[in-house]
Amino acid sequence: MNWFKEANKDIIGKIKRVLKTHPFTQALADYYNIPIDDVDNHLSIEVADLKGQFAEGNGRVMRLDKRLLDDQFFSENFHFIIHEFFHWLKRRSEELFYLNDSEEVQSFVLQMTWMMVEGKSKEEVIREIYPIIKTHYKNMNKAKFVFSDMLQKAVDLYEIYESGGKISM
Repeated sequence: MNWFKEANKDIIGKIKRVLKTHPFTQALADYYNIPIDDVDNHLSIEVADLKGQFAEGNGRVMRLDKRLLDDQFFSENFHFIIHEFFHWLKRRSEELFYLNDSEEVQSFVLQMTWMMVEGKSKEEVIREIYPIIKTHYKNMNKAKFVFSDMLQKAVDLYEIYESGGKISM
């Protein structure tokens, strides 16, 4: 392995150590329910000539322009890593957490609406569906908020259906 690749490997290891150990990045990962070990297991970091860009990412690979990697990288340019780390966290969260998927949320709304169309009460819908939703959250307040929003959409859709109105999504 040539010295350039070896130097990049070392800097990538240092970047990942900061991402895994800094209280700020740990708090971000925790907020998005991403295990911090995912930095090692699901994030690739590459150094490249990005021709004018400083960094880019696609949810799996974070690419850094080689111009960033100078003596002051960690003190002056690490904010570019944080920017891309946030994109990675969001995409990883969406990949892991299916309730971030609008199609999945809409499916639950339609499921609850169907239950009401078929004669189930709002309370029965809550008893049956809320336990499913809350298993996907650490924060029960957030679970209640998300479920409440989905339930209200289902009730609204049910009322439109019952009144003979046109259903739109």
